[in-house]
Amino acid sequence: MSTFPNPQARPLTEQAPCEWEEAVARLSREAGTAWLTAVRPDGAPHTRPVLAVWVNGQPFFASGTDTAKSRLLAGGPQVSLAFSAAGMDAVVEGAVEPVRDHDRLAWVAAAYAERYGWAPAPGEGELTGAQGAPTAGPPPYRVYTVVPSTVYAFPTDDDGPAPTRWRFDVWP
Repeated sequence: MSTFPNPQARPLTEQAPCEWEEAVARLSREAGTAWLTAVRPDGAPHTRPVLAVWVNGQPFFASGTDTAKSRLLAGGPQVSLAFSAAGMDAVVEGAVEPVRDHDRLAWVAAAYAERYGWAPAPGEGELTGAQGAPTAGPPPYRVYTVVPSTVYAFPTDDDGPAPTRWRFDVWP
């Protein structure tokens, strides 16, 4: 299910850690507003809401090519992407990677249409369309994914998973 196999799970309490597959399933089907934090050149955080989707176990978001988010991401890839989902809050820490592949852009566009009713079209290395996206600025849109180094999950109700930290130190 996940593009990022074999994360090392550590509980943050005495409860057994949440399974990565459970966390991804929750985020894939029910993640609400996401908050992206990038770092400004002076080291100050820049936090903004983004429309994010999970596709094949991986988070994606779009940003207008002329937005502050896109400029900051071009200058430094380290980010955190925070989500609220069914019974949990999650924070993905890692590095952004631009998505330019047409097939992956098509998957992300389809996920946006299904999740938010926003139907961008995959173009030449970006998403396009007549309709603008809330929080992303005007088109065209760069698409990014976050390659995680660490992911945290925290329960928000009795049905939420145990507080857990996953590390993604070794890539295949």
